[in-house]
Amino acid sequence: MNNIAISVIGRDCPGVVNAIATSVAQKQCEIVELSQSLLKGQFASIVIVAAPDGVSDTDLQQAVSHEVAARGLELTVAARTFDESEAFSAGEETEPFVVTVTGADASGILVAMTGLFTQNKINIENLRVLQTENGGAESIFVFEISLPLSINRNAFRQMLHAKARQSGLETSIQHQAVFEAIHRVPIV
Repeated sequence: MNNIAISVIGRDCPGVVNAIATSVAQKQCEIVELSQSLLKGQFASIVIVAAPDGVSDTDLQQAVSHEVAARGLELTVAARTFDESEAFSAGEETEPFVVTVTGADASGILVAMTGLFTQNKINIENLRVLQTENGGAESIFVFEISLPLSINRNAFRQMLHAKARQSGLETSIQHQAVFEAIHRVPIV
């Protein structure tokens, strides 16, 4: 089996995921993971596919592209084969944390925070940026990070707060399990 990553981006409308799933299934491939987001009416998805020998990334890219074009969808498709053993690894055990940063919408927020993570060899697993509803004057950055066990949690928290203060921001850091427990909304 080959591991193939397919990225699909473009204008959102009903049927996008069905088009991807249909074309992947027609090639006898199995969807292993799928992540998608919508931003201002734009669809973005990454699909990890297990493809049988003989099905290449070019085959899948053409199949998905053909299916979305046949449905009149405005999407760009790219596919590439990858080796799971080459995935990023911090080289040590990590714990999942959530860092939230709130402040005035400034282009330097992302640079400052990601610079701190890069300097400490902290991988960002997921990132979401939201503008508050009060005219978009403030932004909320939610970083899901993998914090290496070798990093002193208190020292990192202090560095994070210092960096935020320099930029006029507010920040918090919580273990992902605590963050999810606090923000869990029960379904009735």
